[in-house]
Amino acid sequence: MIKNAELLEHGFVLVDFPIELIVRDFVEQKNWLALDQYFLKISKPDGILRNFLAEYLDFETLEHIIAIRSAPDDEDGIWHDDGSRFLGFSLSLNLDHTNILGGELRFKKKESAQMEVFHPLAYGKIILFLSGIFGFEHMVSEVTKDQRIVIAGWCS
Repeated sequence: MIKNAELLEHGFVLVDFPIELIVRDFVEQKNWLALDQYFLKISKPDGILRNFLAEYLDFETLEHIIAIRSAPDDEDGIWHDDGSRFLGFSLSLNLDHTNILGGELRFKKKESAQMEVFHPLAYGKIILFLSGIFGFEHMVSEVTKDQRIVIAGWCS
Protein backbone atom coordinates (compact mmCIF):
# COMPACT_ATOMS: atom_id res chain seq x y z
CA MET A 1 0.00 0.00 0.00
CA ILE A 2 2.73 2.56 0.99
CA LYS A 3 5.23 2.82 -1.87
CA ASN A 4 7.72 5.34 -0.44
CA ALA A 5 10.39 4.28 2.08
CA GLU A 6 10.69 7.73 3.71
CA LEU A 7 6.92 7.98 4.20
CA LEU A 8 6.86 4.50 5.69
CA GLU A 9 9.81 5.16 8.01
CA HIS A 10 8.96 8.67 9.24
CA GLY A 11 5.23 8.93 8.62
CA PHE A 12 5.68 12.04 6.46
CA VAL A 13 7.58 13.46 3.51
CA LEU A 14 8.15 17.08 2.48
CA VAL A 15 8.66 17.63 -1.25
CA ASP A 16 8.01 20.07 -4.09
CA PHE A 17 4.79 19.85 -6.09
CA PRO A 18 4.77 21.12 -9.71
CA ILE A 19 2.22 23.96 -9.68
CA GLU A 20 1.12 25.60 -12.90
CA LEU A 21 1.47 29.40 -13.12
CA ILE A 22 -2.30 29.89 -13.27
CA VAL A 23 -2.60 28.75 -9.64
CA ARG A 24 -0.58 31.75 -8.42
CA ASP A 25 -2.94 34.02 -10.37
CA PHE A 26 -5.97 32.43 -8.69
CA VAL A 27 -4.40 32.96 -5.25
CA GLU A 28 -3.35 36.56 -5.96
CA GLN A 29 -6.86 37.34 -7.24
CA LYS A 30 -8.48 35.41 -4.36
CA ASN A 31 -10.43 33.50 -7.01
CA TRP A 32 -11.27 30.59 -4.72
CA LEU A 33 -13.88 29.10 -7.07
CA ALA A 34 -11.40 28.87 -9.96
CA LEU A 35 -8.77 27.48 -7.57
CA ASP A 36 -11.16 24.81 -6.33
CA GLN A 37 -12.18 23.90 -9.88
CA TYR A 38 -8.53 23.59 -10.86
CA PHE A 39 -7.83 21.19 -7.99
CA LEU A 40 -10.95 19.18 -8.79
CA LYS A 41 -9.60 18.79 -12.33
CA ILE A 42 -6.10 17.68 -11.30
CA SER A 43 -7.58 15.26 -8.73
CA LYS A 44 -9.40 13.23 -11.37
CA PRO A 45 -7.96 9.99 -12.79
CA ASP A 46 -4.77 10.84 -14.68
CA GLY A 47 -4.72 14.32 -13.11
CA ILE A 48 -1.32 15.55 -11.98
CA LEU A 49 -2.24 15.64 -8.28
CA ARG A 50 -3.70 12.14 -8.31
CA ASN A 51 -0.70 10.77 -10.22
CA PHE A 52 1.72 12.56 -7.89
CA LEU A 53 0.10 11.11 -4.77
CA ALA A 54 -0.15 7.63 -6.33
CA GLU A 55 3.65 7.51 -6.35
CA TYR A 56 3.52 7.40 -2.54
CA LEU A 57 0.67 4.99 -1.86
CA ASP A 58 -2.33 3.20 -3.34
CA PHE A 59 -5.72 4.84 -2.77
CA GLU A 60 -9.17 5.11 -4.33
CA THR A 61 -10.61 8.40 -3.11
CA LEU A 62 -9.03 11.87 -3.17
CA GLU A 63 -10.63 14.85 -1.42
CA HIS A 64 -9.43 18.42 -0.89
CA ILE A 65 -10.39 21.76 0.63
CA ILE A 66 -8.95 25.25 0.38
CA ALA A 67 -7.87 25.98 3.95
CA ILE A 68 -7.39 29.68 4.70
CA ARG A 69 -6.45 30.67 8.23
CA SER A 70 -6.01 34.35 9.06
CA ALA A 71 -4.94 36.48 12.00
CA PRO A 72 -6.33 37.91 14.20
CA ASP A 73 -9.44 35.71 14.31
CA ASP A 74 -7.78 32.29 14.07
CA GLU A 75 -7.40 29.78 16.90
CA ASP A 76 -5.50 26.58 17.55
CA GLY A 77 -6.85 23.51 15.83
CA ILE A 78 -7.28 20.25 17.72
CA TRP A 79 -5.29 17.03 17.48
CA HIS A 80 -7.07 14.67 15.11
CA ASP A 81 -6.28 11.63 12.98
CA ASP A 82 -8.56 11.98 9.91
CA GLY A 83 -10.40 8.77 10.76
CA SER A 84 -10.14 5.99 8.21
CA ARG A 85 -8.21 8.01 5.63
CA PHE A 86 -4.76 6.70 4.66
CA LEU A 87 -2.88 9.90 3.91
CA GLY A 88 -3.28 13.61 4.48
CA PHE A 89 -1.50 16.38 2.62
CA SER A 90 -0.97 20.10 2.90
CA LEU A 91 0.11 21.96 -0.25
CA SER A 92 1.34 25.47 0.46
CA LEU A 93 -0.08 28.32 -1.58
CA ASN A 94 1.49 30.93 0.71
CA LEU A 95 2.81 33.70 -1.51
CA ASP A 96 5.14 34.92 1.28
CA HIS A 97 5.49 32.24 3.95
CA THR A 98 8.16 34.26 5.78
CA ASN A 99 5.56 36.84 6.85
CA ILE A 100 3.29 34.30 8.59
CA LEU A 101 3.49 33.76 12.34
CA GLY A 102 1.86 30.66 13.78
CA GLY A 103 0.01 28.30 11.50
CA GLU A 104 2.42 25.43 12.15
CA LEU A 105 1.39 21.94 11.12
CA ARG A 106 2.20 19.62 14.01
CA PHE A 107 2.46 15.90 13.43
CA LYS A 108 3.09 12.99 15.82
CA LYS A 109 2.47 9.39 16.69
CA LYS A 110 -0.64 9.05 18.85
CA GLU A 111 0.14 8.96 22.59
CA SER A 112 3.59 10.46 21.96
CA ALA A 113 4.83 13.82 23.22
CA GLN A 114 7.51 14.00 20.51
CA MET A 115 6.28 15.83 17.42
CA GLU A 116 7.43 17.29 14.14
CA VAL A 117 6.61 20.98 13.66
CA PHE A 118 6.37 22.46 10.18
CA HIS A 119 6.24 26.24 10.00
CA PRO A 120 4.21 27.63 7.10
CA LEU A 121 5.85 26.30 3.99
CA ALA A 122 7.03 28.08 0.87
CA TYR A 123 4.72 28.17 -2.13
CA GLY A 124 4.63 24.81 -3.91
CA LYS A 125 5.92 22.71 -1.01
CA ILE A 126 3.72 19.79 -0.07
CA ILE A 127 3.84 17.67 3.04
CA LEU A 128 2.31 14.21 2.86
CA PHE A 129 1.59 12.48 6.15
CA LEU A 130 0.08 9.21 7.33
CA SER A 131 -3.20 9.33 9.23
CA GLY A 132 -4.87 7.60 12.12
CA ILE A 133 -5.07 4.12 10.68
CA PHE A 134 -1.26 4.17 10.77
CA GLY A 135 -1.22 5.59 14.31
CA PHE A 136 -0.56 9.28 13.58
CA GLU A 137 -2.39 12.53 14.35
CA HIS A 138 -1.90 16.19 13.48
CA MET A 139 -3.11 19.73 14.16
CA VAL A 140 -2.49 23.30 12.97
CA SER A 141 -1.65 26.06 15.44
CA GLU A 142 -3.23 29.49 15.50
CA VAL A 143 -2.13 31.97 12.84
CA THR A 144 -1.15 35.12 14.74
CA LYS A 145 0.14 37.22 11.82
CA ASP A 146 -0.90 37.35 8.16
CA GLN A 147 -2.70 34.50 6.38
CA ARG A 148 -1.91 30.82 5.75
CA ILE A 149 -3.30 29.34 2.52
CA VAL A 150 -3.06 25.64 1.72
CA ILE A 151 -4.82 22.96 -0.22
CA ALA A 152 -5.49 20.34 2.43
CA GLY A 153 -6.50 16.90 1.31
CA TRP A 154 -6.98 13.26 2.09
CA CYS A 155 -6.60 9.95 0.34
CA SER A 156 -8.70 6.90 1.24
